[in-house]
Amino acid sequence: MKKKVIIVSFVLIAAFLASVMVGKTFLSFRVLLDMLQGTASSSQVLTLFSFRLPRACLALIAGMAFGFSGFALQGVTRNALADASILGINNGAGLFVIVYLGFYAQGSYLLPLIGVIGGLSAALLVYFIAYKYRQLLSMERVILAGIAVNAGLAAGTLLLTVQLSKDRYSFVTSWLSGAIWGTSWTQIISLLPWVILLAGALFWTVPLLNLLGFGEEQAISLGVSLTRLRTWFLLLAVGLAASTVGFTGNLAFVGLLAPHIAKGIVGKESRTACVLSGMIGSILVLASDTIGRLILTSGEIPAGIIISLVGAPYFLYLLIRQKASST
Repeated sequence: MKKKVIIVSFVLIAAFLASVMVGKTFLSFRVLLDMLQGTASSSQVLTLFSFRLPRACLALIAGMAFGFSGFALQGVTRNALADASILGINNGAGLFVIVYLGFYAQGSYLLPLIGVIGGLSAALLVYFIAYKYRQLLSMERVILAGIAVNAGLAAGTLLLTVQLSKDRYSFVTSWLSGAIWGTSWTQIISLLPWVILLAGALFWTVPLLNLLGFGEEQAISLGVSLTRLRTWFLLLAVGLAASTVGFTGNLAFVGLLAPHIAKGIVGKESRTACVLSGMIGSILVLASDTIGRLILTSGEIPAGIIISLVGAPYFLYLLIRQKASST
């Protein structure tokens, strides 16, 4: 177990270094050493500290947040196909961003906040549709409500997108596809406290997720309020994803892939699996962002598209496997 965790840690460090070093201008270990000694050129210092390093840090934090969010969602719904998009978080954020750009397009510094508001609003809408007074919060109702809200938000997004000008349309589609755009240290400082606080709360209460696997009758006999417990983990999952999607755009499938890989390594739902989900989520985003920068000779492919190339087939595989096991 410890060896596997150490291996994942080394892979994460390697992915972070690759994100910092690899690009149109390669920063070798020698250059990084020169920076520590203060002998590097000003252009190299600018490339590292103003562009590469904040972008790598955002990919690290965002991947970790989506990994934690997916772990919580799959645990609370007991559904292997769950991730942040099941609650309409990504589409909700995208819709609010498009509304903002369509009616008030004076700069992009408010887009992260707009994305967070949109993601939270969509998740709350799903929750209130699924909630019934004095009844257990049914995860089947949550999933069905999420599908319905997602469909409505996707339709609204498509309707508004075609109304945008050419320049705004290009920017919005890039943002929605998961491009880690315009990363700055201000964004890192704004996002990091949210992720630390919510991830810490999730890590502390992970053992309670196992109670949801006992079944409703047994959990109730143990004195567990399933509605409160489910609401708690849903809020943590939504908070982690919604506080991140405004900064990174749509990074679908990270919350699906990371927990599956983590549980495959650990073999059970535990705090170690939770931590590994965050680490693997970071590896996925860092690697995808780095690969996306290298594929094209000019420009880059958003990290969200690279992740989707892996995540979409894996989602279909899980769907077919789940269908086969139920027959």
